[in-house]
Amino acid sequence: MRADTWGMPAGSRDRWPDDYERGRPGWPPEVVDRAGLPSTATVLDLGAGTGKLTRVLTTVFDRVVAVEPAEAMRRLLVAHCPGAETLAGTAHEIPLAEESVDAVFAAQAFHWFDDERAVAEIIRVLRSRGALVLLWNLPGAPTQPSIEAVEQFLTEHGPTAEEFGSDPLDLGGPRYVSGEWALALAESPFESLQSARLPNPQTLDREGMVAFFASMGWLADLPDSERLRLLDKVRSLLTADEYRRPWETYVYWTRLATKG
Repeated sequence: MRADTWGMPAGSRDRWPDDYERGRPGWPPEVVDRAGLPSTATVLDLGAGTGKLTRVLTTVFDRVVAVEPAEAMRRLLVAHCPGAETLAGTAHEIPLAEESVDAVFAAQAFHWFDDERAVAEIIRVLRSRGALVLLWNLPGAPTQPSIEAVEQFLTEHGPTAEEFGSDPLDLGGPRYVSGEWALALAESPFESLQSARLPNPQTLDREGMVAFFASMGWLADLPDSERLRLLDKVRSLLTADEYRRPWETYVYWTRLATKG
């Protein structure tokens, strides 16, 4: 992650990981197949957060290392993924030896560290012909029942798309939407990216939907007096007991050229 994004959001601080865990979508098991790796592979989940992808990886691979910079996120990561090795670290300083992993996964994270230094670190820890797998969740269709009233309210009370660089309610952020994240790989020794889209439906109860919106970084950065007022209004606009969210997972994968 970039240095200015390694801490918890200023407003919600250590409460944010709980909202993230409860409200954000997970990942379809099929994403692990894209790298074509055997179950004996050692894989790294970089920017692992609360372990939403890590827990998928541990069902497939013998050794999973999860690297996450934020201590509050790591606490949930350890609780949810006891089978993984959890380490403090960043994409700029991965706490692993050279050529120690067969694949690096980054789920809803690479747009935070898509620079030459991070790519160089990923290359350093990958073995020859190692895989890089990048994942983002994006809406595949409208949520049912509709959450349009909530989205309209937050659009009116949050940063504009011009200020934010993209839709403030978009999980990918401006760098994913613009495609800038891919530029860091353009001159690297990785092969051309391959891509696929996978269905990834999610069902949330009312408080889960509130948690999803609370996990938006710009909202989580607000002081309690403003943040909690907005979330109370969001809660009042959510009248259903259950919401169905038809996410699509965008998967990009590539392999490193032979080293040496």
